This record gives sequence, C-alpha cells and structure tokens, in this order.
Amino acid sequence: MRHVTPADPANGILDFPKGLERFQLQRFPPAEDLRAWIEGYWVVAWDLPPGQVHRQLNVSHASITIACEPEGPFLYGVPNRTFEREIRGTGAVFGVKFRPGGFFPFWNGGSLRELMGKRVPLQDALGGPAGEWTRGMTAAGDEGTRAALTDELWRNLRRASPERFTEAPAAATAAAERIIRDHSILSVGMAAESCGLSIRGLERRFTREVGIGPKEVIRRFRLQEAAERLLREPATSCSQIALELGYFDQAHFIRDFKAVAGVSPEVYRQRQRKP
Repeated sequence: MRHVTPADPANGILDFPKGLERFQLQRFPPAEDLRAWIEGYWVVAWDLPPGQVHRQLNVSHASITIACEPEGPFLYGVPNRTFEREIRGTGAVFGVKFRPGGFFPFWNGGSLRELMGKRVPLQDALGGPAGEWTRGMTAAGDEGTRAALTDELWRNLRRASPERFTEAPAAATAAAERIIRDHSILSVGMAAESCGLSIRGLERRFTREVGIGPKEVIRRFRLQEAAERLLREPATSCSQIALELGYFDQAHFIRDFKAVAGVSPEVYRQRQRKP
C-alpha cells in the first residue's frame, strides 16, 4: 500500500490536488484470487482544525462500494452521477471498491438496480459475516491487518457459494471494462456489438449485474477522463478533449461536464492552476 500524491490518477476525485491538502489517501490491491471481482481497497484519513469542513465532490464510478466508517460499515449502491462526502474533525474510512458487476455474485438479492443511490448497513446486506468482519476491523491496529481481514471476508463468502463464481470476470464486468478502455466505443449499440449481445440484452445485463445501464457507464468514465485530462494536459484544448472522448458536439460536452463539476471545462481547468 502507498500514499497517493497529486501525481497519481484522480479516479474521479474532482479538484484532486486541493482535496489531498485536506485528507490523506492510500490505495492498495486485494489478494490475487479476488481481483476478478474487487478492484482495490482504499483508506481516507483526515484531521481538520476545529470548525473546518471539507466537501469532496466525485464523479461516481459504476461500482458497489463497502465502507467501514466511524459510524459503522455500510454498503453503497452505485451512486448517482456525482457523489459528495463531507468531512470534519478527525476520522478515517476503509473502503472496498468492486469492479463494475463484481459485487453481483456476492449479492443474494435481485437486481443491483435496487441498490442504486442507497446506503445500506452491511449487516443487513451480508448478515453474520459482516458483524465478525466489523469486530476484527475495529480491533485491528494497522491497514495491512484490515486488508487481510477484508480478503478473508470475501474469500469466505466466495467459498460459501462456489456455484456463483468462476475464475474469470463476469460477462458484465468484462463488458464494462471494455467500454472503459476502448474509446472507440461511443454508443450502446457499439458496446453491444463488441460484446456479441443485442442492445436490449446488454442493457438488461448491466441493469441487473452492474446497477446502471451501459449508456451511463460510458458517460461516467468519459467524464472522469475529461476531468483527469483537464488537470494533466494544459496544452490540449477543451474541444480536442471533447472530440477524443466521443463528443461531436462541444456544447454537449460542456453541458455534461458542468452537470457533474458545477462549472464549465475551461473554468475547471483554470481552477486547477490556482495555488
């Protein structure tokens, strides 16, 4: 595990360098045998002066998250397009970020669409194993121990229902990650064709196993990349970034970006340069 610096990928955290002035962030991988489902673990810790409040805005991922927070552990369904977290005082959160569709085999409910935008006590979602994990996390003295306890939780849940798992990523996970990597996929039709599915078939699979549709997955990750490039590439014009991310209409790009960041791409870029 390592502390994240402003030179690392923001992964959807808006105003990333300024955020790291208010909190510390660590990212580290799960055990090798869990990586088909879990993208990684993260720890956010903060110690703010009395009366100071920081509100962190993020472009949301197409992922389920488990967060062990000061008030307890919670399961977060795929959030709305943006997610804001307020921190004050002193605290820390240990998080588990699943790959898109990666949580579905662990879930004994129905469609993950039912969890969209919800915050559910982990015990309600997983039952007894969540309580045992929470006690261990509370007693653990370091993040390495917490990571090992978290590996064991998901490993045990996998062993309990082996028929729900294969060694390879689920079809929805593979499709979502193809969309994320391949910038030539600009529409749901193109995504469906690349996966060998009908548009309706792809939409049903994403709604059930990811929690949002493929069109929204495409939009979120393009906006995350837009924010990253506006931060890292001062010489690249906003119109060029828009074009390379599949926006043939710059006005559409500006409208989409402003909906998540609150400001236009150009104003956002200028804001990143200010001390």
